[in-house]
Amino acid sequence: MVNLTQRWVEIYLKENPDVSIQITGGGSGTGVAALLNGTANIATISRELKDSEIKKAVSLNVNPVQFKVALDGIAVIVHPSNQIDTLSIDQIKNIFSGKVTNWNQIGGGDKKIVLYGRENSSGTYELFKQNILGRDENDRQIDFSPSTQVLQGTAALGEAITRDPKGIGYGGVGYFAHRKDLKVLYIRSSNSLKAISPVSGSKVNFEVIWNGDYPLSRFLYCYTNGEPTGKVKDFLNFITSPDGQKAVVNMEYIPLPSVN
Repeated sequence: MVNLTQRWVEIYLKENPDVSIQITGGGSGTGVAALLNGTANIATISRELKDSEIKKAVSLNVNPVQFKVALDGIAVIVHPSNQIDTLSIDQIKNIFSGKVTNWNQIGGGDKKIVLYGRENSSGTYELFKQNILGRDENDRQIDFSPSTQVLQGTAALGEAITRDPKGIGYGGVGYFAHRKDLKVLYIRSSNSLKAISPVSGSKVNFEVIWNGDYPLSRFLYCYTNGEPTGKVKDFLNFITSPDGQKAVVNMEYIPLPSVN
């Protein structure tokens, strides 16, 4: 969310030049830690707080208050030369957990699958791990294959895929929708359901994310310690205003449906 937050700040400061806002990136976990240790007024994160983070907040006398500020779709991407266009959730799970290791196992060419993923402080990593990999029959969290190449940031992951015909990765759809040097896959929740793409005509398809048809979608959040006041409240009000949500669209994320 660093790029989106930077854009919000740029626009806000034009109308509020007396306000000073500093931005630090590093993944959702970094933002949460900064909120809990008192070094940030706002944590902008791409997932909800974990139970462990809420418990830690209580122990530190921190009261996290959640604000939904936008939506995002997580795209699964491959090199444009890959003949695969559609994957099911189960197939994605088997690929990233290491059960499927060659594209020919799922109808592709005879090539080893090369996995690219995000660092474990990333909210995208967390959501993908929980919602795609899930838990095994003993209710244990399934982990990414140890062969997964970990990259810092969605942009770096996208660049890796453009150079690797055997690669597959995931990330916020806004980074990939307009690009011709990689392919955004259609995703099928189950074999009985229609495959859905989060992209239409090189643009993010808002409708399939708003209505939940695309299975890999999420809200993006801001968290504060207690109900915000003063300039913090004013900045958050701007984010959810029509001007703030216009910035969401311009950055190729999905605006809140109530604002659009």
